[in-house]
Amino acid sequence: MTGLTVGPFDPSVYASLALLFGIAAQFRAMDGYSFLRGVLAYLERRMGVLFAVSLLTFVVSPFILNDVVVLILTPAIIRYSKGHGIDAVPLIVAEVTFTNISSSLTPIGNPQNIILWTSSGVGFVRFVEGTWAPVFASAAIASVALVLVTRRARGPRGPPAAIGRFTPAAYLAYVAAAVLAANLYGLPSYVPLAAGFLGGFASTGRSLRALLREFDVKSLLVLYAFITAVAFAAYYLSGYIAPFVAPAAQGVQPYSGEFVGVLSNVISNVPVTQLLVNTSGVSAHVAPKIAVEAGLAGNLGPVASFANLIALRMAAREGLSVKKAVGLQALVGIISYLPALL
Repeated sequence: MTGLTVGPFDPSVYASLALLFGIAAQFRAMDGYSFLRGVLAYLERRMGVLFAVSLLTFVVSPFILNDVVVLILTPAIIRYSKGHGIDAVPLIVAEVTFTNISSSLTPIGNPQNIILWTSSGVGFVRFVEGTWAPVFASAAIASVALVLVTRRARGPRGPPAAIGRFTPAAYLAYVAAAVLAANLYGLPSYVPLAAGFLGGFASTGRSLRALLREFDVKSLLVLYAFITAVAFAAYYLSGYIAPFVAPAAQGVQPYSGEFVGVLSNVISNVPVTQLLVNTSGVSAHVAPKIAVEAGLAGNLGPVASFANLIALRMAAREGLSVKKAVGLQALVGIISYLPALL
């Protein structure tokens, strides 16, 4: 299930990323917004908003892009907080923290995992076998830290809420089943993603305009630009940077965790992953380890993950304290990054 490299490029990575963005667009076009907000309201009634935000993002993020989760839930969190007179910053930090952590679990949770999955040839099941322990350990650590520092962010519990149509949830289940089935037959990663994208037309076929409207072309092109630039740099400078990159790409600890954690907060975690892949290559055995490092590194600083930038931009527009959000997430992120160093 490895990619088809052409010079410094792997066309299957570009195709897989486009299909992953297409799956996210299908989810939103079938009113995934209303579904996730309904689930959030349902959970908030039963466990309080802090735990509702944390649980929802943790459960959903492994199956759709973490950026999509942030785009959908952040406005709902801000409106809830304003309506109940509570501080929205800790809730947004909880959302971003858990989406960065749990998106590391599967090959389709975020863009850097797609790169690792496609280039290394690691199977879906084997990928999850290598990520689940540090992911759950990090989530447990983050949960304790957030509870200790966000006691005032829980807020009153709202009235009963209906979840609404389950079509978006059924669609995510279909995509996951397609990926697992393809894994059993050793098919390339873009095959199940294509099946997942095309399957979405069963629900959105009559609203093609909505699908096109929800497809985030700008973010995909920015991601392509990052990947292409890093691929070129790694290809032509590999002789100079390989000695520094190789131990990280081989998963040598604690060097690998430190390398990915620091560099991700300079150029973001997706370019760092592409650098490892293009310079030294990442084996199927090491790919899950790198996925955890890159995912958890997203919680260390504002530029380490696209999800962070999206959430901070929305918070700034609403007059919330970006400085407070960055500081709180860094505090929780440093503590919850420890499993990535093992």
